[in-house]
Amino acid sequence: MRYVVCSAIVLSCITSWAQTPTVKPQFEVATVKPAVNNWKTPRTTSFVRELACVGQRPGEIPTRGTDRVRLQNCSLLNLIATAYGVRTTQVSGPDWLSDQGFDVEAKVPDGTPKEALNAMLQSLLEERFGLKVHRDTKTGPGFALVIGKDGPKLASAAPPPPPAAKGLTEDEQKAQTEQLKAKLQKQVQADRERSQEVGPHSYQGWSAITMDELAAQLVKTARAPVVDQTGLTGEYKVRIETWQNPDVPGGSIFDAVEKLGLKLEPRKVSVETVVVDQASRMPSEN
Repeated sequence: MRYVVCSAIVLSCITSWAQTPTVKPQFEVATVKPAVNNWKTPRTTSFVRELACVGQRPGEIPTRGTDRVRLQNCSLLNLIATAYGVRTTQVSGPDWLSDQGFDVEAKVPDGTPKEALNAMLQSLLEERFGLKVHRDTKTGPGFALVIGKDGPKLASAAPPPPPAAKGLTEDEQKAQTEQLKAKLQKQVQADRERSQEVGPHSYQGWSAITMDELAAQLVKTARAPVVDQTGLTGEYKVRIETWQNPDVPGGSIFDAVEKLGLKLEPRKVSVETVVVDQASRMPSEN
């Protein structure tokens, strides 16, 4: 009889321990406030937040020193994407997630490994916005970014300047600045001349981008999920130009990709998504 009772107690303890929820790490101190510089025009707001908030790679949380996290003018959509290590196109939720920008300041406990920051941001969003999400995989029409028949025509990303370049004299810095200005002016002039030739057009350029990151950028223009299946692992310098003048062929996103020696092939693709089940528009008080 004692044996049965003891077994029952042990089994109860094991069951209780197994059901104990995992506690996510948290920031030591954190504030979340509506952004001071929050642009009101929806198009401008979205564009500026892309620049302010998504300069880092997906899931990468920028730190100031070893103990501070600072995110400026980030929409809740971007904060969720950053916290869960996906792109904004992989977050499924209401349209208002990108309506308002927020400033986040957080103190990281001493000795916290960098890989724990995402879980900390998740905890913060759960606490302040009442965020609840679940992960899902959606399969549907999309494109695979693959290598073209003649092989890739990609220039490797420029290496960072040598350490000695950081110790330039004042005259050398001025000369370097003038060279950069001249290069930019030349590019602007070339774009103006191109506009006269093909009409209204757009272009995007990256000094260092992976194929996975490029696939994510192409989602906006292809208007469908794009997955990288090139097998290329390096970083490349890429410029994409498109236009809509029917009298000048070669202006589609498919043409632009082919000029890189790549191809967008229609396929059924599976994309991991973070589905927002619950969230508040504004954070609770700090």
